[in-house]
Amino acid sequence: MGARETIPILTGCTASGKTALLMGLPDRNRIEVISADSRQVYRGMDIGTAKPTLEERRRIPHHLLDLVDPDGEYSAGRFAADAAGLVPAVRGRGAIPVIAGGTGLYIMALTGSLDVMPSADDGLRGALRSMDTSAPGTLMRFLRALDPVRAEELHSADTVRQLRSVEVCLLTGIRVSSLRTGGAGPEAAMEFRVAAIHVDREELRRRIAHRTQEMLRAGLLGEVEALRSAGWGRESALGRTIGYREALDYLDGSISSLDALHEAISVSTWRLARRQMNMYRRIAGLRWISEAGELASFILEEGER
Repeated sequence: MGARETIPILTGCTASGKTALLMGLPDRNRIEVISADSRQVYRGMDIGTAKPTLEERRRIPHHLLDLVDPDGEYSAGRFAADAAGLVPAVRGRGAIPVIAGGTGLYIMALTGSLDVMPSADDGLRGALRSMDTSAPGTLMRFLRALDPVRAEELHSADTVRQLRSVEVCLLTGIRVSSLRTGGAGPEAAMEFRVAAIHVDREELRRRIAHRTQEMLRAGLLGEVEALRSAGWGRESALGRTIGYREALDYLDGSISSLDALHEAISVSTWRLARRQMNMYRRIAGLRWISEAGELASFILEEGER
């Protein structure tokens, strides 16, 4: 058997600037990006997911975008298989495949470390337990709404696993039933190097607020209205995606002003970024970088093989 391939992975918190950093690479024409973003797989959800623009995709080819409608399913396991399958095709064109995106569970699925799950959230667990105690069956009703496949797998009395399944879904936005451990597919024949973009916390908060404002200016509300008119509502990915669910709240009248909408999206995005920070710290061998020169060195480090 030949030498195992070493593939660079670039991750980082939402709004940390992954796309901008890639676009700033002097040798960007030598790479192709395989997206590791669990929301950019949805067709029509462009502005609110910060999907690379058509111009950016012309500058750097991107893969695994716009794969399913907002009510479709796309799992971490499917991502791992699809991403690993793209690597030899990209290499065959003489380019360097770069896995890039902020969905930690996708990256864990690809690298075979999905056993590293988000830590228990005591506050969330306490609230869920309290609701289930006051109204027995609440956990299972939540689970049926969030992850019906997982709900079918669990006994109605198994509140421990129900609680964990609901918790993982609420913390990550990904259903437990969609998770598959790595190692059985083509990704098992590859090795990976992972780098994450380091941004100071206050700077990240500023970037989140700025990006939220830019999304609203770019027409996020119009995008949500169009998706809703096409039949996609809260039961689809819109209801599980930051920016879209708050926009639905605004359109339905439960958020009363654009300023309040901006604040709601920014707060939810910051909470996601904090969860991402905690998850990235669990990825073995992760390297932190902060500028294009470091990224170029990281990508080309093994890319000449």
